[in-house]
Amino acid sequence: MIHYSCDRCRRTIEPDQELRYSVNIKIEVALDTIEFESEEDRDHLIELNEILERLDESERQEISQSAYRTRKFDLCSDCHREYIQNPLAIDNAVKLGFSQN
Repeated sequence: MIHYSCDRCRRTIEPDQELRYSVNIKIEVALDTIEFESEEDRDHLIELNEILERLDESERQEISQSAYRTRKFDLCSDCHREYIQNPLAIDNAVKLGFSQN
């Protein structure tokens, strides 16, 4: 039997007794269209390839991971309900108060 637990509260989820919710998050770089004025006719793909070839493996992995990432979480019914109401946990953010000194 496959064991499931909520990735938020860590409670065991019994699939035959309750619903299990799967949350998939896709994070990718948002690239706006940029127009470049170029005096010469350059092949930017070749230039980009040359830059990537100069990078070592760890630098390539860092660029790749920061550009696109997916995450998957299992949630119990209670945590799913809370997640739907506030997916970015904005209300839960710690607000620091500073004196007017």
